[in-house]
Amino acid sequence: MLFCLFFSLLLLFASISCQVQNDRGEKKKSPGQSETVQEQEKDNDHEDMEKDQKSTGQEEEGAPEEKPGTMPPELLVHKPNELGEIMILMYHEIGYPESEWRRTPENFRRDLEILYEQGYRSISLTDLVRGNINIPAGTSPVVLTFDDGNKGNFYYQEKNSELEIAPDCAVAIMKSFYKEKPDFGLAATFFIYFPNPFRESQYIEEKLNYLAAKGFEIGNHTYGHANLSHLGSAEIQRELAQHVQATRKYVPGYEVNSLALPYGSYPRENFELLRQGSYEGITYRHEAVLLVGSNPSLSPFHKKFNSSRLPRIRASELKTDGVGLYDWLEYFGQNPHKRYISDGDPRYITVPESLKDLLNEEVLGEKEARFYAN
Repeated sequence: MLFCLFFSLLLLFASISCQVQNDRGEKKKSPGQSETVQEQEKDNDHEDMEKDQKSTGQEEEGAPEEKPGTMPPELLVHKPNELGEIMILMYHEIGYPESEWRRTPENFRRDLEILYEQGYRSISLTDLVRGNINIPAGTSPVVLTFDDGNKGNFYYQEKNSELEIAPDCAVAIMKSFYKEKPDFGLAATFFIYFPNPFRESQYIEEKLNYLAAKGFEIGNHTYGHANLSHLGSAEIQRELAQHVQATRKYVPGYEVNSLALPYGSYPRENFELLRQGSYEGITYRHEAVLLVGSNPSLSPFHKKFNSSRLPRIRASELKTDGVGLYDWLEYFGQNPHKRYISDGDPRYITVPESLKDLLNEEVLGEKEARFYAN
């Protein structure tokens, strides 16, 4: 009897095992279900791979890869040339009547308007010599300078018993123009001398601090408008150091970093004293020394750029002998390849391939040079 019971249990176990195998076999042999599962697993794997690629920053095969320093094709329309020449304009006074060294307010406004229309944008003198030229693609930098600190450059007037900047002085005109066309920029250097810059002694401190606060630059024109070609080494240093001392008396800590030579005259010897020196413990250092000149400056990236002898263009239409502002505007209009044309990207210095040998790579710093066939 026990044998019969054991035999019955054995048959029951065998039957159950066969049924399980049949069920497994049916699932395995169902073609429709099998293909669907395989495709689903394949799709899931593809999605996982895409997610992995995205998470690791990988791009799909065939996607364009931008190389460092590659110039966008649309930039070629502007034909950038950051080795081109730059105009540093020299004004003296804004007022009446028009003369060799005086520009009327109306003509000064016209100068700014024409410069803007022809694609020029103002930058500071410091930015020029340091190579920090950040203006839109296709535009050209221009530097405005004013010598002597005449009253017409910056003076006040009373209106309704209140003091305001006179609307016809250089500072007011530039501010007004900047308000209308902010992309032109607001920058200029005022080369003043003492003891009475801008000819309103009661407002010296207020004016100098105003210029510094607004981003205008105060430049050295010697303490007393001295002809440096007539002075010895000690006298040169005294004139330049005393200017710095007087400026800091009104604007504590101000760094005077440029010099415009009165009369365009410089010493035949000890020229290096124009760049730096000291007098009675007062030191000075000029990153730029400006001449009177009659032609544009080279680019700060040009091998022959010399910040110790920067030429300027007379912003006048009288007695300029073909080398005034409008003469050079006409010249650059006829020879656009000669002027500095920005690529709009301060990370790069873009130059036509034909000018490659003129580039001073030692001054590039963190900037990268790039070239194109012209």
